[in-house]
This record gives sequence, structure tokens and C-alpha cells, in this order.
Amino acid sequence: MILFLDFDGVLHPEGEDHIFNGGAKFRLLPRLEALLREFPFVKIVIRSSWREHLLNKTLLKPFSSDIRTRIVGVIPPSGLGIQPPYRQREGEILAWLQLHDAVDEPWLALDDAEWQFDKCRDHLVVCGSFLGFDDKASAALRDRLGEASQ
Repeated sequence: MILFLDFDGVLHPEGEDHIFNGGAKFRLLPRLEALLREFPFVKIVIRSSWREHLLNKTLLKPFSSDIRTRIVGVIPPSGLGIQPPYRQREGEILAWLQLHDAVDEPWLALDDAEWQFDKCRDHLVVCGSFLGFDDKASAALRDRLGEASQ
């Protein structure tokens, strides 16, 4: 199972209120990492707009060492400086799967941009942009990963 992971709106809430009220980046990462430890078969691919401006090794720094070893890739930067929503996240994921000969591999996307998915919405676990990886998203991801482990 591959988990395509977004950062903004997932690992921390998004929006001006969050930033101006002392919001911490990656504050929800410990919750996600705890859940992922229950499912050691899950590999991670980073699908975040942060990749447009940061080196891959910098993208890995926030993760605990045991989870960092499960990160198998990063969706390549667009090279055009175009930020979502102008590039379809679903298309980037499908292209990555094709490029890595993994089209038959089960996958999920943990993302707050539901509108970026069309044909593959059944692979999406949605987070609320202003909530991030909250109890509801955590329960949904746990259910989906539990189904995959059977």
C-alpha cells in the first residue's frame, strides 16, 4: 500500500487564522506517525507543493526516523513553478505510479484538496483544510488501511 501524503491542510491546518494564531507546522504529524506504526506495510510518497521549493532531504526532516525509512519517493516538482490547483494531484499520482511500475499497487491519497481528484476519489481520504489530520480523518484512514490489511 502506498500513501500519497500532502502537507498543508493535512499535517497542519491551513489558512491565515492558523498562521496568525501561532499555528505550528507539522503539529499533526505525530498523530499520523502513530497511526502508520499500526500498519507497517504502508509506504509513503510525498505529494506536497513544498516539493516545488525544497530539496527532498529537507522534505524528510520533520518525520521520525522509523517513518522516514518508509518514504519511498516524492512526486517530482512540476518544473514550471505552477502551484496547485493548476496541476491535478490525481494526475501527478497516476503518473508517479506509471513511472515506478506500480499501477497495480494499492494506494491512498491523504489530502485536503478533494476537488483535485476525479476518477480516483475512491482512493482519497479527505482532511478538512482548516482542521488537518483530525479525529475524523484519522478514523477514515485507519478503516481504509485496516481493510487493505485483510
